[in-house]
Amino acid sequence: MKKIIAIATALLVTSGYIYAQLPQIKGAEALLNQVPPDIVGAKKSIDKAATISGAESLAYFWLIKSSTYTAICQKSKLLAENPDAAITAIEALNMYYKRAEGDKKVERKYGDAADELLPAVVAFTWNKALQLRRDTVDAVASAKKADGVYSEMAKLTKYDESHGEVLKTKYPDITYNAVLKNAYQNAYFGLKDYNLTRKYIDMLINNKYDDPTLYVFKARTYEQEKNLEKQLETIKAGRTAYPDSKDVIAEEINYYIANDKLIVLKKAIDKEIASGNAGSTYYYIRGYVNDQIGVGALSKDGKKLENGTLDTAYLSMAEKDYRKAIDLDPNNLNAIFNLGTLYANLGNYWNKKASNLPYSATTLYKQYSDIQNDYYKKSVEYYEKANAFTGATALTKNEKLAMYTDMKQMYAKIGDMAKVKEMNERIRSLRSAN
Repeated sequence: MKKIIAIATALLVTSGYIYAQLPQIKGAEALLNQVPPDIVGAKKSIDKAATISGAESLAYFWLIKSSTYTAICQKSKLLAENPDAAITAIEALNMYYKRAEGDKKVERKYGDAADELLPAVVAFTWNKALQLRRDTVDAVASAKKADGVYSEMAKLTKYDESHGEVLKTKYPDITYNAVLKNAYQNAYFGLKDYNLTRKYIDMLINNKYDDPTLYVFKARTYEQEKNLEKQLETIKAGRTAYPDSKDVIAEEINYYIANDKLIVLKKAIDKEIASGNAGSTYYYIRGYVNDQIGVGALSKDGKKLENGTLDTAYLSMAEKDYRKAIDLDPNNLNAIFNLGTLYANLGNYWNKKASNLPYSATTLYKQYSDIQNDYYKKSVEYYEKANAFTGATALTKNEKLAMYTDMKQMYAKIGDMAKVKEMNERIRSLRSAN
């Protein structure tokens, strides 16, 4: 940690009263600034200062306390003896900003020192929260403690974003929204506190955080509470905010599947399409439903199946819907990617039919193989179109890995070993990427 900017002044003005500087605070600062710093001595001095009436009113006290405990975080031996040093450091720095807020004299004297300290405090606290969340010995208690850490981090990062933005240079990924996102995930997975989860998610939504999965997880909190009305209401809000999000669309479809109402959804979409007013997403959703029935994941009445039979008639209907969705919106990545998968499934269907033929059926084998290859070529064509999307609309890493694996298998069946080698290289490169 850089040497704290020296704070030399004889008097402090706080809340209209004049206090003589406490020797213990000055002593702690001096011990931190000496070479090498005496961190143990500084801790004893600042802890002693905390017992003296009036210290808690001084911004200076909180700044030096935060500096002392941040210094502890940098020494593994001292940190082992004071495992919550990062928490103490951020609580103290928040108190400094609270005391200093609006006091121009205090801000002028100590503002640079506090801003220099802030990135280290946040970084150590970020790691402390992650450490707590990984604790499996007393997971709930640790998750509760992590929530307290995120609460302190949220206050500090929000203050920083509205005042100095000093985190941007050193830790651009640690933002107010990033803290809130970790906080809601901790509340959902660690604490299973769904009211708290919704509180953090609503804060993110109100802060214009662009992530459709916020609505997905908010809906799931209501699902856990068996509040189907609120669950569906949240999904619909997500569909309004992100009409083309595959995550929200999938959540809506899964809601109807889980509640045996999928056919209700399909009928509503059929009605909208029949009216002539349906956009690309309606055709995509209907295509998805037909697709799931076609691959045997759903029965025709919308019930979930474990091992259904492939139905080429429904896959044909799904193909038409996906194509219509793409005609209406050439950038409908969901439909493009799913069409690639659909053709892969049909190619595999004909591959299996060909494999089951007797050796004597050479003519029929060639016929089936030609159909198989035709579907495989269509599949890789649409997969490559999906692969071309970049930025926020691009496929996820896992989706790309699954797609490249599909393409590798299809090229192997066709006998195009050069393309198999290319897919292997794509998979290797993607897995090694950060």
